[in-house]
Amino acid sequence: MEHNRVEIYRILAAAMSEPDQEFYRWLKKDGVEAFKELGVNLGEIPNLPELSQSYQEYFGLYAPKVSLIESVYRKWSRDPEVDPVMANSRGFLMSDHALHVAALYEKAGLIIPEDFSGMPDHLVLELEFMAMLVENNHPGQKDFLSDHLSFIEQVVEKAREENLQGIYREIVEFLGKFYQEEKNLILGEKGI
Repeated sequence: MEHNRVEIYRILAAAMSEPDQEFYRWLKKDGVEAFKELGVNLGEIPNLPELSQSYQEYFGLYAPKVSLIESVYRKWSRDPEVDPVMANSRGFLMSDHALHVAALYEKAGLIIPEDFSGMPDHLVLELEFMAMLVENNHPGQKDFLSDHLSFIEQVVEKAREENLQGIYREIVEFLGKFYQEEKNLILGEKGI
């Protein structure tokens, strides 16, 4: 992509966050144009209550159609001391991946916001962290992309299965394309 990678990660983190008044104002004023510059047509922007309702239905914490939490998609643990049935289970919070990402944040001197305390591996935090890694040209970008952000492929697949509509469909599709481009750039892998 010819656009600033740090900015794209930050835009995606904001877009995948629960919408609030500040985000909504940005979306209406500059966001639609920012996405258009990235090749994404968001279409008609619903009002904030409708946008919030869509977000809750698609990504909210209670029975979302598409979880934005990495642990939900991963095996719970690789620890040989953990009961194999539990270790190989999926769909639970605070997997080994969550503990690993929390340790990375701590090492970087970051504090996990209280809203995310039980899910440090939420996509929003991971996108923000990757923006920081890219901004600082940190060599950990490659490992973080492959070890953590790779679950984006499952998010996109699930969003397609659930037939998301409106701006969230467009945003998730762009997220998937951007992830593929990042894989190609950082890991040297060809996208779809």
